[in-house]
Amino acid sequence: MKRKVGLFLLTVLIAVSLGATIVASLAMYRLVSRLQDEELRRIETSLSQRFDVFETMLRSENRRNTAIMAKVMPQIEADVERTGRPAADLTIDELNALSARYGVEHIYFIDRDHRVFNTNLAYDKGLAFPKGGFSDFLDSVLGKGRVMSDGIDLSSVTGTLRTYTYYGPPGKDYVIEASTDVRTTLKQSDFGWMGQYFFEDYFPDAVQSNAYVTDVDIYLINSSGTWSLIRTGEKLAPLLAAEVLKEGRLQVPDPAGRHVTIYSRYNRADVIKDESPLTVIRKVTYDLSLAREAVMHVFVSSMAVLALMLPLVYWLASRLLQRRIIDPILNLRGEAGAIAGGDLDHAIANTDRRDEIGHLARSFASMRDSVRSRINDLRETNLAIERFVPRAFLAKIGKPNIVSVALGDNKREHMTIMFSDIRNFTALSETMTPDENFAFINTYLEHVGPVIRDNGGFIDKYIGDAIMALFENADDGVRAGLAMLDALEGFNGCRAAQGLAPVAIGTGINTGSLMMGTIGELHRMDGTVISDAVNLAARIESLTKVYHVRMLISQYTYDHLADPGAYAIRPLDVVVVRGKTRPVVLFEVFDRDPPPEREAKLRTREPLLRGVEALLRHDVAAARTCFEECLALAPGDPAAANLLKSCPSDA
Repeated sequence: MKRKVGLFLLTVLIAVSLGATIVASLAMYRLVSRLQDEELRRIETSLSQRFDVFETMLRSENRRNTAIMAKVMPQIEADVERTGRPAADLTIDELNALSARYGVEHIYFIDRDHRVFNTNLAYDKGLAFPKGGFSDFLDSVLGKGRVMSDGIDLSSVTGTLRTYTYYGPPGKDYVIEASTDVRTTLKQSDFGWMGQYFFEDYFPDAVQSNAYVTDVDIYLINSSGTWSLIRTGEKLAPLLAAEVLKEGRLQVPDPAGRHVTIYSRYNRADVIKDESPLTVIRKVTYDLSLAREAVMHVFVSSMAVLALMLPLVYWLASRLLQRRIIDPILNLRGEAGAIAGGDLDHAIANTDRRDEIGHLARSFASMRDSVRSRINDLRETNLAIERFVPRAFLAKIGKPNIVSVALGDNKREHMTIMFSDIRNFTALSETMTPDENFAFINTYLEHVGPVIRDNGGFIDKYIGDAIMALFENADDGVRAGLAMLDALEGFNGCRAAQGLAPVAIGTGINTGSLMMGTIGELHRMDGTVISDAVNLAARIESLTKVYHVRMLISQYTYDHLADPGAYAIRPLDVVVVRGKTRPVVLFEVFDRDPPPEREAKLRTREPLLRGVEALLRHDVAAARTCFEECLALAPGDPAAANLLKSCPSDA
């Protein structure tokens, strides 16, 4: 045991140390991860704030450019008119010359059908705009003689930021569109240096502000895609952009698990009047190595300390454990073995200690006393239970004790059933008080109950003054019935000494198959036997009153006797018992009748038996002869008279 405890202690120390190391490492990882997440949020906020400034600058530039184009667009139309040719006939060179002269990048001529019928951007010539918001805008410009701006947007080809201005010359059926590159116009403005700073340094320097940020970007969304403002011409994958717009925020780790890229949607909360807000997607790529390095540092340091300190801690802990815990526990084990061996008076050591071992020892001593008391109580309880549920009944249904009995347990058996009842008990009980009634019944049962157990039976239940008992075989039942008559003589002798009248009993016995088991409900059960044989035994007992005899048995019991001739038994009648349809031969057991009556009944036994055998063979004539012979031997014999009535007169 000591070696096992030592191994256990070592295992516990290692497990606790490793557990503490892992917990500390995970705590560090969570801390660093939380700090990283906060840093990512700060970077995203910074990008948003920078974009707000950038957007304000773009809108300011757009307003400046719109004011310039309000003068330029009519001049372009005037130059077209001076050529003397339709706008559709202008060559690319002529259009390029116009673009260079007025500082625009591309010029478009759009007809009433929203189709580009001429432009200096060759691959856009013939482009038709579908009906929608933009086509409605073109219709609002057509022929109005006003210069209108559609704001800043991204080129669907290059992804660069552009301003788009529109002019509908009066009396013309087309609209002139001019686009300018924002970067170009910013360079030409008084704040050209600021435009260059915004595009080249303002956003990328977020990478330089944090050692673990490896990349940032801002993507502007328009109808042609999601374009980078930092890397001109670069687009975000459409499915990824759609998911970010739907979720609002998305984390995408790289396959190696070293970096994570955060995409988040943003548009400024303070919407500028008369201008729709721009929606962008922020991108921040972060190196995860910081959290891993912190975890590895904590883990390696902890393992080093563990390797150095574990041997010393183990030696000290094992010595203390040996002296304070293991030895006392071994003592308790020996004491437990003695108690388990039946020595419930064995002394328990260490009960004077004021620690857990002392508490355990005192609890063990208390347990010893409690076990001793419980064993005594259990022994008495078992004896008490057997008074209500006979052990023989439990054995019959295959249960070792009352605890294992469940509702519905049952078993089929072939047994002999006895019912015994006190004659005229109702009239007798009316002369007694309730207390006297209980005293009378208990005194009676004290006399007759033991003889049932002495003859191999057990009492299944008491039914008021009646007894129901079960026996393994028919001979035990008959012997018990005769012994009960003997015991009744002693009981009546006691009553005679008190000046009380004697009592009589009637006993009915039947043999057959029955079901033994439990009936009732979950919280109230009872053991009982159920079968037609039980009902027949009860009916036979009631017939003792009709025939004025003390003991009757059925043909089935008679047939199961080892030697019927060993008893004073004779047939009494063939009847159909109430509730039955088949006739049953009843036999009178008259061993305890007065000698003269017993001798008279013995003389008629053989003829009666022959007559019953003939009657069962349906030989009515022979049966009648036998019964008449009995009447000749004993005139007025009720058995012969009863059986003679069972013979049909016309046979």
